[in-house]
Amino acid sequence: MSRDSILGWTLIVLVVISLFLSFTIWSQVPGNFSAFKMGQEDKKVEPIYTVSPEKILVYFGNSFSTLLKPSSPLYDETWSIARELLKTRSNASPELLGNISRESFKRVRGLEVFFPTSLPANFLKQLFNIEGVDFTALDGKLINSFLLLDDNALSVYLVDSEDNLYRIGKGSESPELNETIKDIDSLDPPLYANLTADVNLKVVGDVYVSLSPYELPVYTLKREQISEEQIATKFFPDFSITRRIQERDGTVIYTDGQQGLRLYADGAFEYSMPVSRDTKKAQSFYESFNTAIDFIADHGGLPANAYLASYEEVSDPSGTAYVFKFKISANGFKVVNAHDFINITVEGGQVRNYNRKPSFSTKQIGILDLMTPVEALNTAVSTKNIKVIDDIYPAYVLENEELKPVWVVETNGVEVIIHSLSE
Repeated sequence: MSRDSILGWTLIVLVVISLFLSFTIWSQVPGNFSAFKMGQEDKKVEPIYTVSPEKILVYFGNSFSTLLKPSSPLYDETWSIARELLKTRSNASPELLGNISRESFKRVRGLEVFFPTSLPANFLKQLFNIEGVDFTALDGKLINSFLLLDDNALSVYLVDSEDNLYRIGKGSESPELNETIKDIDSLDPPLYANLTADVNLKVVGDVYVSLSPYELPVYTLKREQISEEQIATKFFPDFSITRRIQERDGTVIYTDGQQGLRLYADGAFEYSMPVSRDTKKAQSFYESFNTAIDFIADHGGLPANAYLASYEEVSDPSGTAYVFKFKISANGFKVVNAHDFINITVEGGQVRNYNRKPSFSTKQIGILDLMTPVEALNTAVSTKNIKVIDDIYPAYVLENEELKPVWVVETNGVEVIIHSLSE
């Protein structure tokens, strides 16, 4: 065999291997999965990472699009560039353009970044350090996502919870954005289509689905053993003035006459500290959020896969308190039946209540084949009598100390779980 023939066959083999690996990464297992912790990490956390996007919609400019999840290739790089462009290219007061029409973006290169929960507009401005832009027109608005579109020039948009579209920036081209989208496209990611309604199913808003099947890991959970003293010393540095009380059910209480800590046998704990009127100071939502993050970092830490799931403002004659609730994801996928991992209340610049679930580590024990999204929808329509769909996505459920992948169909504010047929 000649030297040229050997080189030719070598090139063909390398191309085939490259195509196979690309298909494997994107179509069979959408991400890089490994064991992860659902527990404490004693290190500082940047607040912005707790609102990292649950998904990033990528427009390729040729009518095709894909979705990046936190476990997808290039997710971290895309998220980093997106937030930098939001910060540096927002240069105009919000201009209301009407309701968003994502169909009109199909021929434009761009990204839409979806937050895990709607965020107050002014909080977003402070969190991303957007300077020189007046957000007064967005007072009271909640932001679901932001858009970066490159149609000869980069435009920046916000989308609120009522699907109103606001332009907050327009300027020169963005080579960083275009290069990022080219890099994603070069990996041959699975393509997504906008789900359309039919006579038996009404689709609310824009729901993107892939025709590719999913294979997702199954995990087993192991509770992490954290000593009672290890937790208590984070709240009570001076044990000479601290009482320890043991209850019949195994619950342990620590108190110094002001603050109290209740430790449960399963590793969960609750902390409370009354806030006196004299020590209260006025804090904004943003300031209270930072107070919560700093407190969590010093009292158990915040896992890398924790995210802000919801929040509420509680006002009474004595002042305003903010309640922040954090959940844990499994490699970027929601655990739909899990309780809040952390629930923390900030009032007057101080933490009033701090409730935390036990910490776990995980180990992958297998792979589960999921049906395609279209098959999951057909199952939901035929077995659950669903007539309206708000969204469909893969997620996890916690069953018998295991995390199992499922499809979730959102309909009229209700999450309907569709299990794999292989279970």
